[in-house]
Amino acid sequence: MSLFQVYARALKYLGSSRIRVSLVVVANIVLAVITIAEPILFGRIIDAISGGGDVTPILLLWGGFGVFNTLAYVLVAREADRLAHGRRATLLTEAFGRIISMPLAWHHQRGTSNALHTLLRASETLFGLWLEFMRTHLSTIVALGLMLPTALAMDWRLSSVLIVLGVLYWIIGRTVMNRTKEGQASVEGHYHTVFSHVSDSISNVTVLHSYNRIEAETRALKGFTERLLAAQYPVLDWWAIASALNRIASTVSMLIILIIGVVLVRNGEIKVGDVIAFIGFANLLIGRLDLLRQFATQIFEARSKLEDFFRLEDSVKEREEPVGAAELAHVRGEVEFRNVSFDFANTTQGVRDVSFTARAGQTVAIVGPTGAGKTTLVNLLQRVYDPQQGQILIDGTDIATVTRKSLRHSIATVFQDAGLLNRSITENIRLGREDASEREVVAAAEAAAATEFIESRLAGFETEVGERGNRLSGGERQRIAIARAILKNAPILVLDEATSALDVETEARVKEAIDRLRKDRTTFIIAHRLSTIRDADVVLFLDHGRVIEKGTYDELSALGGRFASLLKTSGILTDDTRPVLTLAPVGQKA
Repeated sequence: MSLFQVYARALKYLGSSRIRVSLVVVANIVLAVITIAEPILFGRIIDAISGGGDVTPILLLWGGFGVFNTLAYVLVAREADRLAHGRRATLLTEAFGRIISMPLAWHHQRGTSNALHTLLRASETLFGLWLEFMRTHLSTIVALGLMLPTALAMDWRLSSVLIVLGVLYWIIGRTVMNRTKEGQASVEGHYHTVFSHVSDSISNVTVLHSYNRIEAETRALKGFTERLLAAQYPVLDWWAIASALNRIASTVSMLIILIIGVVLVRNGEIKVGDVIAFIGFANLLIGRLDLLRQFATQIFEARSKLEDFFRLEDSVKEREEPVGAAELAHVRGEVEFRNVSFDFANTTQGVRDVSFTARAGQTVAIVGPTGAGKTTLVNLLQRVYDPQQGQILIDGTDIATVTRKSLRHSIATVFQDAGLLNRSITENIRLGREDASEREVVAAAEAAAATEFIESRLAGFETEVGERGNRLSGGERQRIAIARAILKNAPILVLDEATSALDVETEARVKEAIDRLRKDRTTFIIAHRLSTIRDADVVLFLDHGRVIEKGTYDELSALGGRFASLLKTSGILTDDTRPVLTLAPVGQKA
């Protein structure tokens, strides 16, 4: 994108406050015009004094302009600040909502810290652009447009010096931008690396302490910041050179104006007041040229940040729900996978040609070695990913044709990582259903065998759980997650290693709660503890993304295949002779 396109898109965000912004801009333009009159009036004052004329009216007018400018500038700047701050807050809220609504596959690919960093840097950059647009950008351009004919009307010979100065400013700015374009883009890449490292380290601070990685991670960050500075310094050097050249050009221009002015006064072609007025006018023009240079520099520095943010915004829009997507309602819970395949890029992991049907109210256990595709299967059900081939149907409806919101409203999930927010226990349980009463929250906690440890805390249900629930034990976190799923009361339940963090005694209590929860619900269980799936109606054994065995727990135990081997490894199944059963081919109902 060109600088103009970047700037134009940045200003589009002000569209919601178009009238207020327009009033502020017009007021600034009026102030700019009044400012132009000040040096001219000052020159008239000098001429009146030297000529013995009445200086009072002009002096009062000049002073009045000064007072008006000061008061008006304060009021306009105040309104511009309020508009810019308000719009930044709105942008953060709107962009945050769009970003977290993106599919999880998008977040996995881009990285959460990268999206967060892009949003935060862009919001600050846009804030600066909006503020300066309302305060100076447009008024500076208008003022320069008015100053040139005004200067020519005062004296074309003196004005020619200012025209040459303006051309020099443009050449210097253009040259520096061309020299530093790639360097500035590189700087933004280094900023992302630094932020990502900091975010990654802080979110895993427990591991860093455990493995004595504090000094190593700090050294790594120092290396990243040194590379950032190595990329930043050459850019800063070029802009320093540009500033020096601009200062030299403006100083030489003022000297030339003085020399020409002296000559013209001695020749009687202009008055002393005209020279003084023009010098004041020239200082004003040089100040505006400096503002214009800062304006160009600001957009140039913002370019990489905003282009990254605009790409982020565009990718969000591309993944919005299609217009007319249906709402999934009145779900009974029959789930069918029909020849479903999905592969992750640059890996051999995924699922391949998976077909099975879970009737409403059935429990389906998904087992297999690590990396077999178990979690991918349930992620496809929740449209974390969309199948590359095949269909997933709920009650005969292809889930690709319904909104993700309505789909996930019908599914309650208990993850292996409980995923608690840094809020109270009540708020974490209530994520399952925001409008749940306090009694319903307590009942859900009781059903998840969580009330005993909750009531042992001084604050009870109002206990803050800490970041990712770090103030609770693993079992306590998991029981809150189960309570959350119980409260949601969805027709489809997904348990992804839901009891993995529990001790044997607590697991038995929670299993009772889960068994009650499973009643009349279609349930998918991913489990390594095979004792927890004994009551499953269907067991799917996955390996390398394919269903290689399917049947009931007893059927697969007797089959003597991979599932039976896994049971033996777990110590659940002995080598006693069992009858071998004939199973339906994989992909058909057993």
